[in-house]
Amino acid sequence: MITIGLSPNRDLKGGPDCMPWDYVRAVLRAGALPLILPMVPEGHSGYGAFLDRMLSKVDGIVFTGGPDIHPAHYGEQLSPQCKEPVSERDAIDLALFERVMRAGLPFLGICRGLQVCNVALGGSLYQDLPAQLRPGIDHQQPEVLVAHEVRVEDNSLLRRVTGTGHLPVTSRHHQAIKALAPGLVVSARSGDGIIEAVEFENGHPGLCVQWHPENLAGEDSRHQALFDWLAQAAAERA
Repeated sequence: MITIGLSPNRDLKGGPDCMPWDYVRAVLRAGALPLILPMVPEGHSGYGAFLDRMLSKVDGIVFTGGPDIHPAHYGEQLSPQCKEPVSERDAIDLALFERVMRAGLPFLGICRGLQVCNVALGGSLYQDLPAQLRPGIDHQQPEVLVAHEVRVEDNSLLRRVTGTGHLPVTSRHHQAIKALAPGLVVSARSGDGIIEAVEFENGHPGLCVQWHPENLAGEDSRHQALFDWLAQAAAERA
């Protein structure tokens, strides 16, 4: 059976580790076994070895949503609008991402996961969309399941996976890609031009979206298709 790792999820500094069930259900619907990866304490003597061992047990990974990444990781000072980063989460996500890329593992990045991918590869983020860009769409609508649509680029992997040029999406983020990292290409934008999905120019099996497809996947096969694609890509690699 294909095993999909779910990246360690901690939303608050000093808070508990947690995993929203929609991630688990979406992976199960794809016919794969979800494996929730633990948070390894920073500075532990076996840190690197533990991460290597964790990834040896999975065939693909979902980088889950979560808190803001510290802007020091993309060369900026912390702005007043940036919410409190969780250093343990930054450390493990960036370390796991480096290992995933090195191993060629398929992955799906969701919300923060898209931002981790962009930052790890040398891109930057808007620390706060309302303060820095004043976009035409309210991107912070946590109480609304379907907030707006995104336009999916023709001939993109995302278009092939979802089978559509327009997708209704959730929207509960106040940060987004500012400078796109080298090697990434845009595969979807919102109506106000915000980057909502990226993939790899060289065909690496990675897809990243700014919305939360796991929340919609139970009712909308286009969003479940992202998890189905990940399971299939992992099976082909295995």
